Amino acid sequence: MIMKNLLTNILSAISIFIFLVSCGKDNPSLPTKEEEKPVKEVNLPVASRISDLALIYHGGSGRIPYTPDQMKHYVFRNNAGKPEFLYDSFLFLEIYTTINGQLFDFGVEGEGRKVPGKSEWTWLLDETFAKDRGPDAIERTIDSLVQLGYAPPTKRKVVFAIPNPIFGNKSWGMIDNRSMDLSKLEDRFKTASWYVNQVEERWKKKNYKYIELVGYYWLHETIDTFNQDDLLVDQVGTLVKGMKRDFIWVPYYGAQRAHEWKEQGFTKAYQQPNYFFDLNSPMSILTGAIDFALRYNMELEFEYDGRVNQDSYRQKYYDYIEKFEEKGVWKDKQVAYYDGGGAWYSMSISKDANMKGMVKSLGDIIVKRQKDLK
Repeated sequence: MIMKNLLTNILSAISIFIFLVSCGKDNPSLPTKEEEKPVKEVNLPVASRISDLALIYHGGSGRIPYTPDQMKHYVFRNNAGKPEFLYDSFLFLEIYTTINGQLFDFGVEGEGRKVPGKSEWTWLLDETFAKDRGPDAIERTIDSLVQLGYAPPTKRKVVFAIPNPIFGNKSWGMIDNRSMDLSKLEDRFKTASWYVNQVEERWKKKNYKYIELVGYYWLHETIDTFNQDDLLVDQVGTLVKGMKRDFIWVPYYGAQRAHEWKEQGFTKAYQQPNYFFDLNSPMSILTGAIDFALRYNMELEFEYDGRVNQDSYRQKYYDYIEKFEEKGVWKDKQVAYYDGGGAWYSMSISKDANMKGMVKSLGDIIVKRQKDLK
């Protein structure tokens, strides 16, 4: 097993080296004999905060698997044969998936979508921590860079979503030999706690060197007070914060309790502008969301998806860049990045000049922000 892992790391390092050399304007000089000695491990410091948080929709059917070859485009970019680090933090989440021909929704109950239970939550955990994918892929990418002498300045941060214990579900499954009834607040909290504990156990077994678990994300994007979500979120927040983890929320624009995110128990909230998704959305949607976030001391979400290959949506992408600059978001705020589940990867490997320009424009901003992160 040790020899197999060593071979895997060597092959990953070779792959990264080829990527750096082939993409660079100038090939880096060959390593000296001294430099050829493999770096087994380096102790990376911990950054004081999140700066740039990539939302990674991971696990569901139809998603890219986020292998090292895919994930590396989120971790760093090549600049003349040397890496420049991009997103310092990664939020792993999933909303929809098809299992055995049935569509499940981990966020809300809806027509044509089944409510997931313990078996589906366990399936999601298995997918999240699958070998050589997702978090594993980040670790392997960084380890490969370390072998080449290019360690990142700090550990990369990881956040995991907590599925919504959807109110009213009486067939979730059993905990401690008791069937959970999710019409009861006590059982909704118990299922959320079970999931958090499962993540903690699986994370510990991974023994990662270069990534750290820093928090949990509440998947439901509004606070449904009718079903006592306010009480549930408060209890889950107490649990998470008691573990010295961040408790993060990303509400949609106009969500219940968004302005009271801190009173609701979250340590951090990112406001969704929801401007990108509808071509008829006026600029006031974007600027209004930014102003709302600034007023209530929230962070911001940058939004786009695969439709950026269309001129009208491409302009919206640049609208975010421009308005974030005008209102000081790039200078003063943490930013989460929604790419629709893999658009950044697709854009990064595209040969299209427009796609290359978009990746460079946003990449330049992120690289600069990373240099200011301590």
